[in-house]
Amino acid sequence: MKKILAIILDGFGMREDAYGNAVKNAGMNNFINIWNEYPHCLLKASGPSANLPEGQPGSSALGHKLIGAGRLTSNRLADVNEIFQKERLKYNGKFNEMIEYLKSNSAKNLHLNFLISDGGVSSHIKHLQSFLELLKNYELKNNIYLHLVADGKDSDRYSVYKYIKSINHLITDNIFIASVCGRYYAMDYTKDYARTKMYYDLLYTGKGIEAGNLGQTIDRCYEKNITDEYLPPLKTRNFTNLQPSDAFLFLSFSKENQLQLLNAMLNKDFIEFDTYSTNIKIYSLYEIDKNLSRNYFFESKAVNHTLCEYLSELGLNQAHIYESVKTYPMSYFINGEKYNNINNCDVFCVDSPVVDSFDMKPEMSSLAISKTAIECMEKDYDFILVNFANPDEVGHTGNYGATINGLQAVDICLGKLLETAEENFYKVIIVSSHAKTDTIINRDNEIITRNTTSPVPFIILDKKVKLNNGDLYSFAPTLLSYMDIAVPKEMKDTEILL
Repeated sequence: MKKILAIILDGFGMREDAYGNAVKNAGMNNFINIWNEYPHCLLKASGPSANLPEGQPGSSALGHKLIGAGRLTSNRLADVNEIFQKERLKYNGKFNEMIEYLKSNSAKNLHLNFLISDGGVSSHIKHLQSFLELLKNYELKNNIYLHLVADGKDSDRYSVYKYIKSINHLITDNIFIASVCGRYYAMDYTKDYARTKMYYDLLYTGKGIEAGNLGQTIDRCYEKNITDEYLPPLKTRNFTNLQPSDAFLFLSFSKENQLQLLNAMLNKDFIEFDTYSTNIKIYSLYEIDKNLSRNYFFESKAVNHTLCEYLSELGLNQAHIYESVKTYPMSYFINGEKYNNINNCDVFCVDSPVVDSFDMKPEMSSLAISKTAIECMEKDYDFILVNFANPDEVGHTGNYGATINGLQAVDICLGKLLETAEENFYKVIIVSSHAKTDTIINRDNEIITRNTTSPVPFIILDKKVKLNNGDLYSFAPTLLSYMDIAVPKEMKDTEILL
């Protein structure tokens, strides 16, 4: 059996056009030499190949889920699309509990929190439109306040008002747009609670910038080079803060980037900043943290018998190494949307740098990641899984020069890892979770912060093998076949090893 070092270049896409393509222009000599010298192929990581709509980019969360699952799986975008298409909320117990609560307390408000975007990674504008249409059927007398979160990371940087205008026809006598705030504050997942506090204070106390004319206020932010992701808390004329016994709904379907706010709202032992003791009825579309709230409408569709679980069952010892900013993809999604304490698996979570934006430190913690991986190889683990976050996290800033610097840092680390792998008799496999850095600037010279639909690389550093092009979920069964390990029945017929 072979010892394996598997490296995930998170957000690393492959595209022929070099224009605005950080991958092509970073001068990644180690990667280029590997690509040219060893068997490689391209894997589709978006659209129908990832069980997404045609033209929909993949994401880190879904990509890691597919890498770990070794089969085509469900994903939350497709699941929520189906929920609204088949009107499943009508028959959902928790949803109807919320509706009955509102009907029985017509003086109480419903506050609806939503990332207004078509990015499809954490939400989709169609879901908000469908939800507001659905609410009409219940003829609620309650006031409904929309607290909209601007994207600019998984969508265009200057698009929030376009999305807002697309729901104007659904604004009725009791539905109001109350606030807009960039996801940098409202959906932070880096544990920078100073950001979360700004959004929390907006919701609870109304602390924010008065936006009498929302469109003009957003335009003024743009004039100051403040893009959607970084919009400060803005409150409209119709703003109303959270009142005791109001209902609050997280309608976005993501998990990690809603956790900090939920923590501040519900955790009695919360210590990051002073909070208010209010009896808010909090609901969410999916579970965010079951220890804080079980008022969620739908269960995630977990995948069993994932790659890491299977290797553990076979008695192999593992090391998983990643930056803290990638905790959820590497500890939850890669295990099939489950938190698993895998036997014989040591987890090394390296702290990500504390910066306002990762383009300020594009190397991130890549050196510490590679150092840890080298130490694990010297300890002779059977399977080592390493994730480099730079392509994804720096790429999403839209800073082309910083993205190139981040890729160069990763390339240096690749060289060090390959040298140690050879010394310690490891076979190296390289893959990516989804595409991002292949397009930072498009042909219209627009900065692109969202993910792309480009394929991703898959390389086995062994000249004795051959690979076919395939899909991202081909990774796990192909890896197992290469290791001379029987592929479990759930992953059959998806390997691309010739």
